[in-house]
Amino acid sequence: MKEDLVELSKSRHDTERLVGYLRTISERSLGGIEVEHIECTKFHHGQSNPTFFVSINGGERHLVLRKKPPPPILPSAHAIEREYQVLCCLFPLGFPVPEPIAFCNESHVLGTPFYLMSFVKGKIYTYSDLRDVDDERGRREIYFEMARVLARLHSIDPSRVGLQQYGRADGYTGRQIDVWNRQFMKSQRDEGQGGAIAVMMRQLCNLLRQHEATMKGRQPPSVSHLAHGDFRLDNLIFDQSTRKVVAVLDWELSTLGDPLCDLAYSCLPYYIPHDAIPQLSMPKNPRPAGIPSIDEYIQVYCHERGIQRPGKADWNFYVSLSLFRLASILAGVRARAQQGNASSDEAAVLASEENISALAGIALRLMGDRGPCFDDYVFHSDTIYMGKSSIEETHLLDKLMTFMRDKVLPVESVLIEHAASDERWSIHPVQEELKVEAKRQGLWNLWIAPDLAEIIDSFLRSIPVSDEERILLGGPRLTNASYAKFAEVMGHSVWASEIFNCSAPDSGNMEVLARYGNITQQKEWLLPLLRGDMRSCFAMTEQNVASSDATNIQSSICFDQRSNEYILNGIKWWISGACDPRCRVAIFMGKTTFNGPVHKQQSMVLVPMPNENIVNIKPLTVFGYDDAPHGHAEMNFKNVRVPKENIILGEGRGFEIAQGRLGPGRLHHCMRLLGMGERAISLCLDRIQERKSFGKMFYEHQLIRADLARCRIDLDAARLVVHNAATALDAVGSKAARSAISIAKVHTPSAVLGVVDRIIQIFGGAGVSDKFPLASIWSAARTLRLADGPDNVHLETIAKMEIRKASL
Repeated sequence: MKEDLVELSKSRHDTERLVGYLRTISERSLGGIEVEHIECTKFHHGQSNPTFFVSINGGERHLVLRKKPPPPILPSAHAIEREYQVLCCLFPLGFPVPEPIAFCNESHVLGTPFYLMSFVKGKIYTYSDLRDVDDERGRREIYFEMARVLARLHSIDPSRVGLQQYGRADGYTGRQIDVWNRQFMKSQRDEGQGGAIAVMMRQLCNLLRQHEATMKGRQPPSVSHLAHGDFRLDNLIFDQSTRKVVAVLDWELSTLGDPLCDLAYSCLPYYIPHDAIPQLSMPKNPRPAGIPSIDEYIQVYCHERGIQRPGKADWNFYVSLSLFRLASILAGVRARAQQGNASSDEAAVLASEENISALAGIALRLMGDRGPCFDDYVFHSDTIYMGKSSIEETHLLDKLMTFMRDKVLPVESVLIEHAASDERWSIHPVQEELKVEAKRQGLWNLWIAPDLAEIIDSFLRSIPVSDEERILLGGPRLTNASYAKFAEVMGHSVWASEIFNCSAPDSGNMEVLARYGNITQQKEWLLPLLRGDMRSCFAMTEQNVASSDATNIQSSICFDQRSNEYILNGIKWWISGACDPRCRVAIFMGKTTFNGPVHKQQSMVLVPMPNENIVNIKPLTVFGYDDAPHGHAEMNFKNVRVPKENIILGEGRGFEIAQGRLGPGRLHHCMRLLGMGERAISLCLDRIQERKSFGKMFYEHQLIRADLARCRIDLDAARLVVHNAATALDAVGSKAARSAISIAKVHTPSAVLGVVDRIIQIFGGAGVSDKFPLASIWSAARTLRLADGPDNVHLETIAKMEIRKASL
């Protein structure tokens, strides 16, 4: 225990008053010892109530003093009087707790109430991965002992030890939700209620309440049990030789309630990301040798109590409630740290905004469809198709997966709800907050390939930007083959790409401006696009012609010599992004001449948005989805005037620009589709473990197993096709790789469509509802058989290349 103590440089205790108090209780509580002097040191371990080691007369007697922190504190928190009460009831029973000595409620002694208990010798394991235990058997024994002690606690009849009035047994989980929600809201008074964490916690609270309501109707009334409220490894003292628990500490949250809440809380190390809170977690893949699996741990507990294991949905509820509670506790610690009242320096670090967000994110995923757990997400990174990942790339990919898991997926439902509301054509503030955080973490402009990064870097060096921003805006310079992994991760959520400034049509428009724009155009539009300060759109497709053949377009771009301007006329549709209120520029493709070579008639010009001469006819829907706030507009460009300087590269160069723009962009769509397919499979795996038909679980049905196998085959095959195209794009460029890109563009949407179609069939009616994202994924995959060139155009390209290779 000595390594857990730190000396206080400035003690706030009035030593003389404490000595005086000890003398008054010596006869009845300390065996009549004559208290001459004391030494006080503060325990380094512990975050809630300041706890001190008290040595009397140079070691004649050792005590532990635990006191409330100074105000301000949250109401009902730091209930040390309850701790003392439960110690007094459990110690005579032989349950492993320190012997209670005395409770002092008089503030004149130490400023706040405190109590004294005996000092118990032993070892506290402060890290859940048991890194300081050398042998595998020892680790296993420690975890199983923890499960047995918890089961023993829950087997105690509260009425037998005088705790029958210690709390209400009924409605415990509902009260817990309310209590921790109130605690969180109070801790957020200075933070505001519109931030990402607040949104996540509100959503989680709602989901917990919904599930708790379903439990009321199908579970028998709770039997009264004593719940610890904070049962975890670092609240236990172990005898190092026997590996037995000699004391359970920190009872301030104890009450009568649902014992499975304690069990779930003790299992949090199996769920919390190791990089978020190392003390309260463990590596997941692989788990530290010797530590039992979560199933083994729960089995020991249930066996000791003689009960059945809870079902999956209920278990996820208990774990999510535990995460919600821990997140609320950390929010309170963070609030006290900001006020200068944290119980230790480690408390402020532990209670970071990132950690609170991570906990809420995991809970949201457990409570419903929030995407896969990327801890277990496997990329086939050692195959010849993907090549070896560098250490830097692996680290960046881990950061992206963590960001997706902890920040993007948890707020999806909030963004979806906003996109279906009357305010759907506005931007939810969480979306912009996440962009700021993504920038801060260096997860920005990931799509920019090395050759394009050189061009952008040259531009940024010519204008007044800092070196730090120049490096950020140029992205990490991932090859297309490397970026495929990142795009696949982002593909799990339709909202993700924009958050990392990797979304269409902005990425394609930025590439156009970087490769073909002049310095003036780049300053006005490329720079704010690189920064994510505005959005853009691309106006090419027309309703009255087959726009898959760009030579068919009929919109005109006429030069007016008198005003030195171009005048644009034409009706465009499927202008993705034009409905976004942040859209500030459109790239308009039309004809500057209707004569001459057919591939030299088209030009592209930059049109500032919004524009009074552009009539927004209507937002279009894709299989009923309007994709707000991004949207797909039909617009009438009627005598729209733009300066001559807004033409890109020159007249007659539009077709050339379009071909250069579409190559990487087509492939980016395919990369993201792989992520959509993986998410669909993840949803399917959850579904088949929860549903039963005709006396068997879904996963036991041969046809469902066969469909699942076909899904994996098709998706992995599509991944190889995509990465083959990405590798070719890196090696020989867009033009020479056009056959491989076309193969990917044809194969990937069809493959993902097949995957999603099978999974929708497994889901039944739920698969076509808005309860799950399967219908929207299907819609996106089906649309991509048309977007950026329909299948037939790409099939024609592939066939031509094959014929050319055969010299036919």
